[in-house]
Amino acid sequence: MIDIESNSHVHALAFQLKKQGKSLCGDSFTMVTTDDYFICAVSDGLGSGELAHESSEAVSRIVNEHHEEDVGSLFRRANEALKHKRGATVSIFKVDFSTKQFTYASVGNVRFVLYSPSDRFVYPLPVLGYMSGKPQKYKVHTYSYEPGSKFIVHTDGLQVPGVKSLLKNNRSVEDISESLEIYTHARMDDLTYIVGQLL
Repeated sequence: MIDIESNSHVHALAFQLKKQGKSLCGDSFTMVTTDDYFICAVSDGLGSGELAHESSEAVSRIVNEHHEEDVGSLFRRANEALKHKRGATVSIFKVDFSTKQFTYASVGNVRFVLYSPSDRFVYPLPVLGYMSGKPQKYKVHTYSYEPGSKFIVHTDGLQVPGVKSLLKNNRSVEDISESLEIYTHARMDDLTYIVGQLL
């Protein structure tokens, strides 16, 4: 599945495949673009199949319904929504176009990398664990970004050696996605990624 969000400030593409043999994908994602900001969330429900899908989809629903809120607030809401569910690893990324800053938080194995034209990489280390409604520690990171910066957020179903060089050496979001195709064939898990460029 491919989904695209685009305006004069951001161009982002999402791709998803369910685990082979499963009827539902245990990963979920959402992207929302307004005149003021872009937000995306990627979540990986524990395990695979229906219960994993239920957990990850709960996170996407929260972000869709409350996308105007800050990342910390969305994390608290998502954690609450995961009570009595299997649980999920979660990553939320929100860009403020006017300040040229973004905030990011993650719990678990959803990865994030941003590459700036000035040859600088940002890759915050995620907090170990997963969200399941229990009290959860997480860190919200805020960074500035340069126009032209490229990013990727992905679940552990995508195993990419040299993801940094992928962002650095490909000019467009479509080029990056095309370069990732080879890594989507031999998957052993649900797979989701969002690649984008901040304009």
